[in-house]
Amino acid sequence: MRIVIDGPQIAEQVDLVREASPGDEVVLTATPEDYLRVAAGAEVIFAGRFDAAFLDAAPDLKWMQNGSAGVDWMPLDVLRDRGITLTNGAGSHSVPVADTALALIMAVARGMNWTFRNQIAHLWQAPPRVFEFEGKTAGVIAIGAIGIQVAQRLKGLGMRVIGVDVNTEIQTDLVDEIRHVSELEWLLSTSDVVVCVAPLTAATHHLMNADTFAHLRDDTIFINVSRGGLVDSAALVDLLDTGRLFGVGVDVVEEEPLDRDHPLWRRSDIVITPHVGGISPLRGHRLAELFVKNLHHYRAGEPLRNTVDLDAGY
Repeated sequence: MRIVIDGPQIAEQVDLVREASPGDEVVLTATPEDYLRVAAGAEVIFAGRFDAAFLDAAPDLKWMQNGSAGVDWMPLDVLRDRGITLTNGAGSHSVPVADTALALIMAVARGMNWTFRNQIAHLWQAPPRVFEFEGKTAGVIAIGAIGIQVAQRLKGLGMRVIGVDVNTEIQTDLVDEIRHVSELEWLLSTSDVVVCVAPLTAATHHLMNADTFAHLRDDTIFINVSRGGLVDSAALVDLLDTGRLFGVGVDVVEEEPLDRDHPLWRRSDIVITPHVGGISPLRGHRLAELFVKNLHHYRAGEPLRNTVDLDAGY
C-alpha cells in the first residue's frame, strides 16, 4: 500500500508513520510536483493541500486524513461521489484553540485591548472598565473536543458553564447544562460570556447574525475561535456600534486576511488575532499520533476516528 504524506504538517514525524507501516510504501512530498509524481498509486493520503487537481491525480485513493478540524473548504460532494473516506484532525488542536479562546476572553475582560494601544502610544492609563468572572455564566456553542477544553478553562474561572450542541447526550462534568442547538437563543440570553467553537457548515453559516445577536445580554463578552463564516461580520460591526457588548475577541473572520480598511481594525472594543488558534509546537506530533492510530484501524477494517459525515459537513 502506498501512503502519501503531503505537506509539512507531520513531515518531522514521518518516521513514526514508517515505523507503524512495515511493508508499506510511505512517501513524503514537499512540493506539488512531488505529489503529482506519486499520487496515482496512493491508497491513503495525509493531506496538506486540497483542490480538484489534487483529487484527480489520485484515482486509487480510498481514505484521506486531513490535518485540520474544519472541512468546510473541501469539495465534499466529490469525495462522496468517489466513495473516499475523509477523516479530520478534530481534537488535535483542541488545547491550543481553547488556550486562544481563554487568552481572548482575558484580554477583553481585563481591558488589554485598551492597554495594548496605550502601550504603543506611551500612555499610562487604566482601561475604562474590567470584567470579573466569578459566579457568572459562560455559554459554549458546540460541545466537541474544543468546547470541552474551553469549558474546563471557564470552570477554572469560577463560572457556570452551559452549552448547545446537535448531540445532547454528551457526558461531561465540565458543562452544567447542555441543550440542543435549536435552543441557541436560550444560551445567548443566559450567558455573560459566549464562546463559539461550532463547525462551519451550510446549516451554521452566519449562525451569529443580526437576529441571534439581538438575544445577547448587555455587557456580554463574545468570542469566536472556530470559523469566520459563523459570524455575519456586518451584523457584528452593527452590534458593536450599539455599545451593548462588553467586548469581542476573534481569531477568525469571514474574509481572511481581514482587509486593512475593515472597520473592525479601528475599534477599541475588539481583540483580533490572525487565525493562530491551532498553532502549537505539539501540533505535528498529535496529528501523527492520530494518523498512526487510524492506519491501524484502517488495516484492521475497523471504524476510523474522526470520520467526517460528508452530508452533514463535519
